[in-house]
Amino acid sequence: MLFNLHTHTKRCNHALGEDREYVENAIKAGMKVLGFSDHCPQFFPDKNYYSYFRMFPEQAAEYAESVRALQKEYRRDIKILLGFETEYYPETFDAFMAFVKPLGLDYLIMGQHFVGNEYDEGSYYAAVDGKKEDYLDRYVDQVTEGLNKGVFTYLAHPDIVWYSGDPAYYAARIEELCRFAKERDIPLEFNMLGMLNGRNYPDPAFWRIASRVGNKAVIGYDAHDPAALLRTDKYDECLQKLNALGIHPTAFEEITLRNEKLKNR
Repeated sequence: MLFNLHTHTKRCNHALGEDREYVENAIKAGMKVLGFSDHCPQFFPDKNYYSYFRMFPEQAAEYAESVRALQKEYRRDIKILLGFETEYYPETFDAFMAFVKPLGLDYLIMGQHFVGNEYDEGSYYAAVDGKKEDYLDRYVDQVTEGLNKGVFTYLAHPDIVWYSGDPAYYAARIEELCRFAKERDIPLEFNMLGMLNGRNYPDPAFWRIASRVGNKAVIGYDAHDPAALLRTDKYDECLQKLNALGIHPTAFEEITLRNEKLKNR
C-alpha cells in the first residue's frame, strides 16, 4: 500500500502549493494514506533568534483545521493524518509538547537538522560538508535522547549528517543509533527529496549499516511541492535501492503512530 507521512505546506516558508493540491495529487498517485507533517513552530528562549524555515505558532491552529477538514472531505478516497516534523531540542521540548497537545496530532516525526538548541553558538545545519567526530557524537546522542521520549513515529533523513571523518568511527556511532531505533521499533526514513535534489542523503554507508542491523524503513517523499507526490518513478528508484540492500519498506499497518504518548504528555 502506497503511503507518505512526510508532507510539508507553504506555511513553512519554503514549500509550495495548497493543502488540497497535495491531497488530490496523492490520490492521483494511488496513495491510501497521506500524512501532513509540516515544520513545527518552536519556542526559543532567546527572543533575538527566530528560524524562518518553519511555520509561526499563530499558524498552527489554522493548519490543524485545514488538515482535519480535508480529512473529512476526502474520507472515502484517502486516509489523511495530522502531524508535525520537529527537531528534538532539549531546552524547548516541553514548551513544544505543551503547545501541540491541544491540536490532537496523529503523529510526530523527528527531523534533526541541527544539534544543540539551534540558536546555540556552534550549532549549524547538519547537511553541510565537514562534520567531524564531535558533531557526529552530538547528533547521535541528541537523536537517541529524543527518540527515547517515546513520541516519535519515525526518524526522518537519519543520515543527514555530512560526515568527513574516520569511516570506522562513523560506522560505530551509526550502528549504535540504528540499534537504538531497532530496539524501540522506530523506523528510519529513506528520504526521497534527498534523491530528487542530489543531496548527501540517502547515504549508502548509512543504509548498509541499517541493513546489517535489520532496521525497519519507510520511504518519505519529504514533499515540499504537490508535484513531488506524483513522482512514482523516483519512489520506484528508492524502492529498488532498498531492495538491493535486502530492506523491504514497512507497511503502514506495521507503523506505530504513538499518538497515545502525545495525548498523555
